[in-house]
Amino acid sequence: MLEIGYLKLDNPLGIVSPNGSSNLGSLNGSAGLVMLGRFDLSRVSPSEIRRAMEEGRIGSALGFSTSGGDIDELVEAGRMAAEEERLMEVVLPRTDDICEVVGAVKGTGAALSVRASPDAVGDIEALGRELKDAGADLLHLDLRRAGPGAAKVVKRISEGGSPPIMVRCEVGDFKAAKEILSMGADMISLSDKADPEFVDWLADALKRYQKIVGWYNAPKHICSGGDLRAISFCCPPVKSCPLLGALKKIDLTPQEFVDIKIALTRGTPLEPGEGTCFGSLAWCCKITKPCFMRDAVLKRGGISPDEYMRLKKKLSEDLLKR
Repeated sequence: MLEIGYLKLDNPLGIVSPNGSSNLGSLNGSAGLVMLGRFDLSRVSPSEIRRAMEEGRIGSALGFSTSGGDIDELVEAGRMAAEEERLMEVVLPRTDDICEVVGAVKGTGAALSVRASPDAVGDIEALGRELKDAGADLLHLDLRRAGPGAAKVVKRISEGGSPPIMVRCEVGDFKAAKEILSMGADMISLSDKADPEFVDWLADALKRYQKIVGWYNAPKHICSGGDLRAISFCCPPVKSCPLLGALKKIDLTPQEFVDIKIALTRGTPLEPGEGTCFGSLAWCCKITKPCFMRDAVLKRGGISPDEYMRLKKKLSEDLLKR
């Protein structure tokens, strides 16, 4: 379903296990990722972390979280992570040298996550941009204190530029998980105390949603408060609408947006669209919004709903690459 560095995950759920809880065994590998510990590198050697991970094998991709340690100790842990193909995580606060840390660990070939909380960082959006530029593979955001505002925080950071985002928050159902993911999160992390049956159910629900829809964390439409990724669903800006504000954020004029979107879809399955509002699937909405005109074009072109959404995801990525 998604890749974080060299890790390939079949679902976007992570489990955070500070002490290697015995509850992990009951998860039966249902979570896409399990993060062990917070290992203090000034006290724990990479070989000890390796042993802890070997004991924690449960069928999920594995990672480990670290704190403390100097650059040499971080690099040593990074080498071990790369050898074992594990995700290494560095916990802030260490904002003064975070880019140096990212560069040193990434130099070992390790996949790297940085865990941070907005409470501990002055400008979390700036941190997201710095981590992306430095080459971090994941930003692990602790938003448990954000309450209902968590989704808005994710949207701001995602729109500002960031590595893939994993959000630590409390979700109790599919709707809550989908809300966080639809605002730009790539993963959700839960406590190892989460009910194993719930973890298994939610992981399966997200996998089935991906299979049906084709874009498991597809954004809401811009006019419904969605993040910038949703510009691939937008109509041409022929009237005053929230799209105009979104285009300002990415420094595009309305005409440039039209020209670029037409150019990107030329020769692709999204180019046709006779009978739709604007004559091309390039301007059509997400598949979960009913539209008999769009669906008729998809049927004529032999395009399945999940393929349509994968094409829209690619269009979104290409529009935002500029």
